[in-house]
Order: sequence, then structure tokens, then C-alpha cells
Amino acid sequence: MCQDEIQKQFSCEPLEPSLFSKLCDAHCHAHDAIDKLDLIPALKTGHITLMGVRQDDWDRVSSVANACNQVSPQKCVPCYGIHPWFSYRVIGNQSTENDHYESVLECSDSAEKQELISQLEPPFSFDVWHTNLYNRLVADPSALVGEVGLDRAARLMPGGSIVWQGIRPTSVKVTMEHQLTILGAQLELARQLNRGASIHCVQSQGHLMTLLHQTSKKIKKGDKSLVRLCLHSFGGSPGTIPQFLSVRGYKIYISFSVAINSRLVRSKLDQLIKAVPDDRLLLESDIDRPEPLDECLVAIAHIVAGAKGWPIEKVVQQTHSNWIDFITNPCAPPK
Repeated sequence: MCQDEIQKQFSCEPLEPSLFSKLCDAHCHAHDAIDKLDLIPALKTGHITLMGVRQDDWDRVSSVANACNQVSPQKCVPCYGIHPWFSYRVIGNQSTENDHYESVLECSDSAEKQELISQLEPPFSFDVWHTNLYNRLVADPSALVGEVGLDRAARLMPGGSIVWQGIRPTSVKVTMEHQLTILGAQLELARQLNRGASIHCVQSQGHLMTLLHQTSKKIKKGDKSLVRLCLHSFGGSPGTIPQFLSVRGYKIYISFSVAINSRLVRSKLDQLIKAVPDDRLLLESDIDRPEPLDECLVAIAHIVAGAKGWPIEKVVQQTHSNWIDFITNPCAPPK
């Protein structure tokens, strides 16, 4: 969504400049615009949460975060994870490279599947990618896990390309079983290291709910630690929100964006926002370049203000407090 589209679709007053320092983007991909990385530290938005989605973009996430945090403390929180769209690239902890793609990819057209498999590079073993992720998180106690999750709708690009704009996808999908295995391993790291995690969930809320309940059963009695999860650009029904919030062993936040949630009928979006408890609500842009990020955050802040019946100042203050709670690692050394 470009800046002109935002201004045309969402007529809202400019944000008071003093409020930008506490405006928090809980989920974005501004580093995807490789030729515009220098614009990210100059964003007016006070804090961004930058999502890594594959091993080959983690260095860029780290570099951008370092540049931002030289401008202002916690300007950028780096996040590292394997997105469900790229989960086929990595092997689960009980699998081997032999016939990996054959077992984790599915397609009704076997010829199309075999052609795609012939074009893919070898997958990363569990020891390699899991160790890489663990080391990233340990090296930076402020880093989160993300973007991770589940997606029943996603299809691979030809040749396994990471570029999707204007390209017709194949009919090949990653099995839900494999996606659950990779997500489960990453959530276990989040629990082990006391990190928050940003969750992508498309047409998979039942699967996610089942996984959370299964993992909650493994929590030892007396363990009161909570894994902090953000369900980003949430598009489920209002009735599922209390179900997620009640899962034992997790503290779940819900975030909204104009990039994704503006596709909903406004009345439904308002109902969703109203269903989220005040202390679990977050704002996000989910934008893949820096230029429209500030405008996206201001637009969703005004939408939340309208739905909640709050002044814009309360939206910024409340979601800032919630974001601090979401990102805070209770075991991290003080800065």
C-alpha cells in the first residue's frame, strides 16, 4: 500500500509530533527495500520490530537494528526466524535430507512438484539452522523470534524464488505437518530463552490453537513463566480472541495493520479491535519498505482510536506500554 493510497483510504489528522517517540510498530519488514535501508533510522516512528524470515536476511536485520539503535535506544528490535513460506528450506529434528522435499511438499500435480524439487537447493539440516537461530538470539538478549507461524494458503514460487511481486506461484505447498514441526521448534527456543515471538497465521488458527495447547501440557507444574506471542495482523473472528488469550503458558498480544486488516469490512475490524483487552493490543505496519511506514502507523492508530473510543494520545500510550511488555526479556542483563 503506497503513501497516496493510505492518505486516500484513511483520512486522519496528522499525529502530534511529540507522540511519535512512543509510537511502536510491532511487526514490519522495512529492510526488504535493500536500496533504502538508510531511511529506516530516520523514521519518525519511535520503535520498530523488524522481522527476519530466512537465514539469508538475518544479517541485514542485525545491521539495520544496529544502525537504528545508534540513533535512539530501542529504535529497532531485531527478530530472527523461519517464516512458514520458507519452512521447506529447513529440516525438522527427526528428519534427514533424504527425500526431504518429497515428504514436506505437496501438490496434486506430481509432475509440477518434481520439476520444482529439481530446481531447489539442498535444505539446511536441523543442526545448522536451529544452531544459527539459537546463536543469533543468545548473541542479542533483546532479539525476538519472528516472523514464524503457519500458512495453509501459501504456495511456492517457481524455482523456490523469494520474489513474489507479479509472479504466478506454483501449486506446490508445504505440508502443515512440517510447518508445525518448524514452528514448534522455534516456539521452544522462545520459551527456553524467554523471548517474545511474532506469529503469522493464515487459514490455520485451529492448527495454531492445537499446537499451543499441546505445548502447554508439557509445562511443568509450578512453572509460571509465559511465552509472549504477537498474533500479527489478526484476521480471525472476535470469538477466537478469548480462546487464544486463555491458553496456559502463553501471554498473547493481538496487533492490527492497515496493510492487511484494511481488507476487512470496517465494522468487522472495529469488532475485532474492541474484542482485544486494552493491555494486549498492539499496532503494526507489516510494510516492506520504509517510506510509508510512519503513515501506516498513524492510520491504524486512528482506526483503533475510533473503535475503542479513545483519544489518539491514549492509543499511543497504551500500545507503547503493551509493546514494552511484549519485547521485554526478563532474563536479559540491564543495558
